[in-house]
Amino acid sequence: MDNFASLPPVNAIRVFEAAARLGNFTRTGEALGMTQAAVSYQVKLLEDRLGFALFERKARHVELTVRGAQLARGTSEAFRLLERTFRDVREDRDSVLTITALPTFCSNWLVPRIGSFQIDHPHLAVRIDSRSELVDIRAGDADIGIRMGRGYWPGLEARHLFDDKTAPLVPAQAAVRFGPFEKPEDLLRLRLFGPMHWWSAWMEECGVDPARLPERPALELETQTMEVSAAIAAGDAAVMVTPIYFAEQLAAGGLLQPFEHESPHTHSHYLVFDKTRAVEPKIKAFVEWMLFQPMAFCLNRDGPAQRTVESP
Repeated sequence: MDNFASLPPVNAIRVFEAAARLGNFTRTGEALGMTQAAVSYQVKLLEDRLGFALFERKARHVELTVRGAQLARGTSEAFRLLERTFRDVREDRDSVLTITALPTFCSNWLVPRIGSFQIDHPHLAVRIDSRSELVDIRAGDADIGIRMGRGYWPGLEARHLFDDKTAPLVPAQAAVRFGPFEKPEDLLRLRLFGPMHWWSAWMEECGVDPARLPERPALELETQTMEVSAAIAAGDAAVMVTPIYFAEQLAAGGLLQPFEHESPHTHSHYLVFDKTRAVEPKIKAFVEWMLFQPMAFCLNRDGPAQRTVESP
């Protein structure tokens, strides 16, 4: 059975609560945007439903009966609770920014940098959802997202961040043991981690016959982060990944990108959000921060840590 079936109409309760506070049906009507007759009707409706009088009608005002006063205390408390609840929800919506991001992008790019956004916007709390599943932004499950695709999601605004490209990265210790890597085929001295079709495409674009590659990778895991970690631990592997995800490790010298060529893919990375919420301050703030990050979506190919060389 519906737990609320025994309640009188909510509008009648709302009118009664206001009339109990104001002590006058005319002022109650003015406060609620109703006529005095409509207020009287709603109060009479509630009294008929309860089976007893709530007010004593006087010449210029009304007074609560004993039962009316008892009911007024409870309804006032209930409406204050509702007001606090809705206020808290509104404040949470305004002060908490929920971001959904691709797992590898989240752990390798966003999380190390999100602190600077929070320093610039201390009034905002940030929640990050790094599940692989697509989150329904229009339903309010997140405020903003990082997605990979062709730039079109119904109802969402999409801002291009960077193209999806892949290239081989080599852990520094593997480069010392098995280098130098002067030609792309030199990477075949190493075990190959990551999707083999990515390896085949990159090698072919660099002029290497893909038939020289093994039929399957030595290792392929759920995320690029896991594959890079495995390659570092192995010490004898190269991994085919999206270099921009690992900009920090490249800059620090823990990973090397031996060849400049990056194999283009058909999809790109986009910043997406609900079109109808584009003017919300927290969304505008994050979009501006994301799009104008210094060196956000380009790698420093001139630095010595990366040690890139032209492929033939």
